[in-house]
Amino acid sequence: VEGSEVSAELEFLNQQNLILGMENKALKQRLESLNQEKLIKYLEHEVLEREKGRLRALYQLQQRQQQPELQHQSQPRQRPSSSHRRNNSRDLDSQFANLNLKHKEVNTGTDSISGPVRI
Repeated sequence: VEGSEVSAELEFLNQQNLILGMENKALKQRLESLNQEKLIKYLEHEVLEREKGRLRALYQLQQRQQQPELQHQSQPRQRPSSSHRRNNSRDLDSQFANLNLKHKEVNTGTDSISGPVRI
């Protein structure tokens, strides 16, 4: 009688061990998947940061080119005060934020970047 109880308990423990091993394997796969998602998000962030810098530079270039040529020819060029430059920078940041919000509204919450990330 005692031997059959030990045998039954051993069988139960073996089944528990098998179940825990399968759960462990599933959790490891989930962890790997999350690590891959994290890497993709990081790379997407880097791409977007570079694009933001490129667009900011393009916007600033266009703003300089749109200033009337007469203003440059008739008046000596004066360097704007530092507070004026900071305000322009803040205005630019708020315009980018508004563009980003408008883009999200149009996109209805989907990511603007899709497809594989290539390095």
